Amino acid sequence: MEPVRGITDPTAGIPVWVTLLCLAVLVFGIGGRALWTADEPREAEIAREMGEVLRARAAGEVSPGRSAAIPVLAGEPFVEKPPLYYWISALMMLTAGRLIGPAAAARALSAISGAGTLAALWAVLRPRLGKAGARASALILAVTAGFFMATHWVLIDPLLMFLVAAAVLSTFHGLDRGRPAWILAGYLSGGLAFLTKGFVAWGLLLPPASALAFLYFHEITRRPLVHLAGLALFLAPGLAWAAAFQAAAGDELWREWLVNNNLGRFSGDTTKSHLRGPFYYLGIAPLLLLPWTPLLLGGLLRIRRREGKTGPRNLLVLSLAWGVGGLLLLSLAGTKRDIYLYPLLPGFAVLAVFCLRDIPRWVRAVYSILTAALAAPVVFFSFFNIVLNGETIRVAGRFSLPVLICSLAALSALYLFRRRLLPRVLAVSSVFYLAGIFAAFPVIDREKNYEPAVRRLAAVMEEKRVRAAGWTLDETTRAVFSYYAGLTVPNLSGKVPTDSDRERLGMVLAGRDGEYDGILVLLKRGRDFPPAGLPALEYRVLAEERMGINRRLLLVVGGTGAGGDADSDPDND
Repeated sequence: MEPVRGITDPTAGIPVWVTLLCLAVLVFGIGGRALWTADEPREAEIAREMGEVLRARAAGEVSPGRSAAIPVLAGEPFVEKPPLYYWISALMMLTAGRLIGPAAAARALSAISGAGTLAALWAVLRPRLGKAGARASALILAVTAGFFMATHWVLIDPLLMFLVAAAVLSTFHGLDRGRPAWILAGYLSGGLAFLTKGFVAWGLLLPPASALAFLYFHEITRRPLVHLAGLALFLAPGLAWAAAFQAAAGDELWREWLVNNNLGRFSGDTTKSHLRGPFYYLGIAPLLLLPWTPLLLGGLLRIRRREGKTGPRNLLVLSLAWGVGGLLLLSLAGTKRDIYLYPLLPGFAVLAVFCLRDIPRWVRAVYSILTAALAAPVVFFSFFNIVLNGETIRVAGRFSLPVLICSLAALSALYLFRRRLLPRVLAVSSVFYLAGIFAAFPVIDREKNYEPAVRRLAAVMEEKRVRAAGWTLDETTRAVFSYYAGLTVPNLSGKVPTDSDRERLGMVLAGRDGEYDGILVLLKRGRDFPPAGLPALEYRVLAEERMGINRRLLLVVGGTGAGGDADSDPDND
């Protein structure tokens, strides 16, 4: 690295205690809490049900209608994504889950994927940027906001991030150093990435793969057999699963996966969920890249075109294609979510190291303010905490020794590294996350823990012998009933109820349905029950539970249906 304003190397001299703080963020916060919306209940329940299939197969038992090639949610096929994540998560639940609990075991997979991504960065960048540069890139990624969220939630995308990073970095290292084994490992990682999230994974690999093809064209053409073998490894996992999936699922589910959940999600033609405009990520990406957004914005304008040695120069081009190119590609898709950006974060972490070489003065000024702003709430939560009660929020006095230790570390970093940007931002950011885990996670968990409400409703259903179906239940609600109570609650309607759905609802509440005599109704803000288009219905609310800030779940039966002698209140919603 080149001199920067009196500092020999902006990435050198990061103290061991700062490194340990950054890595500690990976470990803390994955256990001791319930599954949180929106994605955790769904992904954990699919993994749990996959675990039942794998356990039955290991025991030599036959599970009619169940295949490990088809993920299942609450008893119904869930074919949005291939099953690699669910296989691994299920194994984590079956093994580590016995010691730390199934939810923590599923989150541990996200943390392990994050650790693997950091290790891949370190291994590939060390020969090109030196130990200091490689360590800096890994630690920059470790405290990036999006990386913190990815590694502390039950999600598919952390595993995808690791596999994409392994594919890009391994292939780059193999091409740059002429090592066929690394090239083949990169191809295989790309194939496994497909087995994690389908064609989305290959789309994310397209920009960095195009950059590698341009940069190393002669190296690729010099060893065609290596790349032909690599192409076979790239295609084999997906083809093997696709054959097993189509054989077990049939043509209808095959079309659902291929057309609706892959091609249709990119165009936005077959889904109404998460449709965003082309500039959606302009507001999301800067937040996910914090605290490095100012560095990237300032540094990108001053990156030198000539980097000297071929390896670092090509690495810079690769990181631009990976991060910026991937961001532009995702902006073209019809459906957009912040989690789709997680596999791009390692590319931006590499780019940030190059941006450290020439930091504008205004960026340094911004970080003086930003690090102080991050330290302030850490000090505050040492002596106070937030209390949520329904929709009300208040501040209460509460001393926390772990958060106080974090605040002392933050204040020490502000003083010790007042003239060194990188270790100051790393230290303050890491203790900010740790303080959030200690202070904020318990508060959030009290609001997002749906287990008590689900168990109370399940107890009422058992006591009153109510056979309940769902009305506009989302995937989260169906997942938590299956995960916590072992109840499969099928929906009577889709997201948009049809006339036949409303007719069936009327029959259930009138006591004329032979299958169900109760309804579980999910009410969010702006929703009412009963739905418009039905005549006046007489029904009783046997139980009502608040689930989070804007959700209520009602268990209702017809006015003369199951449930004993509860008071009738047809206007109660």
